[in-house]
Amino acid sequence: MGCSNPLGVVPPRSLAAPKCPPNLPRLILATRSLHRPQKEPPILSADIEYLDSLRASVIDALKVAIGTSREVAIVDAPNQRNVGDSLIWAGELAFLARMGLRIKYVADLWSYDPRALRRALPEGGVVLLHGGGNFGDLWIGHQLIREEVIRDLPDYRIVQLPQSIYFKDEARAAAADKVMGAHPDLHILIRDSLSMERAEKQLPSLDVRFCADMALGWDPPQRPSSSAEKTDVVVIAREDMEASSGLAEIGPLWLDGTPVHVTDWYPRGAMAVQWRLARGGSLACRTYVKIRRRVPALPAGAPDRVGGWALDNVNRVNVAGAVKLYGSARAVVTDRLHAHVLSALLGVPHVALDNSYGKVSGIYRDYTGGFSTAHYARSLPEAQSLARELVAQK
Repeated sequence: MGCSNPLGVVPPRSLAAPKCPPNLPRLILATRSLHRPQKEPPILSADIEYLDSLRASVIDALKVAIGTSREVAIVDAPNQRNVGDSLIWAGELAFLARMGLRIKYVADLWSYDPRALRRALPEGGVVLLHGGGNFGDLWIGHQLIREEVIRDLPDYRIVQLPQSIYFKDEARAAAADKVMGAHPDLHILIRDSLSMERAEKQLPSLDVRFCADMALGWDPPQRPSSSAEKTDVVVIAREDMEASSGLAEIGPLWLDGTPVHVTDWYPRGAMAVQWRLARGGSLACRTYVKIRRRVPALPAGAPDRVGGWALDNVNRVNVAGAVKLYGSARAVVTDRLHAHVLSALLGVPHVALDNSYGKVSGIYRDYTGGFSTAHYARSLPEAQSLARELVAQK
């Protein structure tokens, strides 16, 4: 295969052998092909053991990056309908809790205030930047706030939680490397080996280390019952600039007589009302922060705590809505990375397709393809064939 896979997994036949990411655990699952569906019950003990080993590798990487500090701030917390970001957020909170770290300050893309952060986080604390897939010039707002924080806080250790990296514009990558490379204590965690290669070429000034995706830290409060009635194939399809599979265009007859529910994930019904209430609280806090920037004498503590509570609830409702969506799923087909990750965490058989720049396939190759419920398709017809096989097994 070209290298010894650190997870001990036979890669999917549809994917080239990956460059080996460092410091990941050996796979506890028996070596086998993950390309075709396997007749196995969900939530295998081997999957749980594998997840535990991945989590241990994440904690090891975080300990190296964060060091001995016990207090942290988090900037660029998610505050939108993107369930993937919310699942990452839930995993981040879970990992920090396992490590006994105290969160002293939280801000989203719009409510970040360096003076408030300094008041909340004492000297020696560590600033964490939310992980995900927005490191680069595809989602430029998040890259700009990342660089702003790095410029504002040269006297703090800053840790970028695991990200995928993608710059289309080499000049923009060089500018980012210059800004971030000037920080004396910046540590970048990267969640896939393809992004490690991109960082080596485009961001040579940065200290980068491999760390698996933080969403793996999340534990579902209750896994879907294997005895519950499963009626649909749930298709979670991108309709944004990362879409490339054509999955959003399929119709209800895609799998002949099997009901196919095509959607993108977001809260519905009563959960949508809860989401709007929490979102309203976060927007009010954002407005207050803008005023406080002009009037520094305004208090920070209580309003910031309210904003943190609102952000937490926005993300909690996002994840709860996604779990509910999976309730009737006999199988899931998706081109969203974290719909694939959530399927693995819930033990739902599923087929993953790639996004526009290899994010899904890269992480699948590196470690998420090691879950027994995960299957990868290079094309829509192949996804259709795999989905039919999964449905036939139920």
